[in-house]
Amino acid sequence: MKKFYHLAFALGTAGVLFFAGIDSDNGKAGAAGSPGEGNCKGCHSSYALNSTLGSMTITSNMTNWEYVPGQTYQISVTVTQSGKNLFGLGFEALQSSGANAGTLTAGTGTTIKNATVSGNSRRNIVHQLNGGASAGTHTFTFNWAAPTTNIGAITFYASGDACNANGSTSGDYVYTASQVVNPAPTGVAEEVNTPFTFSFYPNPATENVTVNYALEESSKVSFTIYDLTGKQIQTESATRFPGAQQQSIDVNALQAGTYLLSVNVNGNAITKRFIKK
Repeated sequence: MKKFYHLAFALGTAGVLFFAGIDSDNGKAGAAGSPGEGNCKGCHSSYALNSTLGSMTITSNMTNWEYVPGQTYQISVTVTQSGKNLFGLGFEALQSSGANAGTLTAGTGTTIKNATVSGNSRRNIVHQLNGGASAGTHTFTFNWAAPTTNIGAITFYASGDACNANGSTSGDYVYTASQVVNPAPTGVAEEVNTPFTFSFYPNPATENVTVNYALEESSKVSFTIYDLTGKQIQTESATRFPGAQQQSIDVNALQAGTYLLSVNVNGNAITKRFIKK
């Protein structure tokens, strides 16, 4: 009998530890709303997703949501809803394949958990127990190190709770947000000292971009559009006579996104950004 009691105690203890490892008061990995995953409504399902009563936003010290390979950035996710006093978070940074993009490092009130989704072990920033305790709003701040090489567009996914702290998952609201992060332009200078200037409109553009500039002498002028990786998308050139100039560039074939328009006059170039809708 003595051996039986020892065995029963050991099995019971192992069971407690096993289930404690699965379910804890920290946030849950694999619920950030990214492809192949659910979001926090998997547990907190009282109300419709993204109620107009609150909001969730992603902000960063990154310029124009463009990353430089190897650079570390501060990311902040804010969940807001009046009358709530406990907030939760799940956050991922993924490449188009669904694999991790860069490296996440937890900050105050957050920790790291992993979830395997579609064969990828995804690294998650999640809230710690009571890590999001504050009245009406809470901002979770942590670091993201960009990949050491240009891997193309990356997407941040976030899902969060605005909770009533009643000890259960009832009565809570769930919000989601995402943000596409593109590689910073390389190999294309955005501003250089040149003997001319140009302006263009509209921006954002849908069908055409109209470029206005002036020449002091007859010049060879080229117009080139690049994507944000520096890849040439389209180009055209001609010899122009002195005086005020206007050039219409067809952008119908471009997919929606941010591009670089480079105007080159006799080997001197100015490059500016525009958005295609």
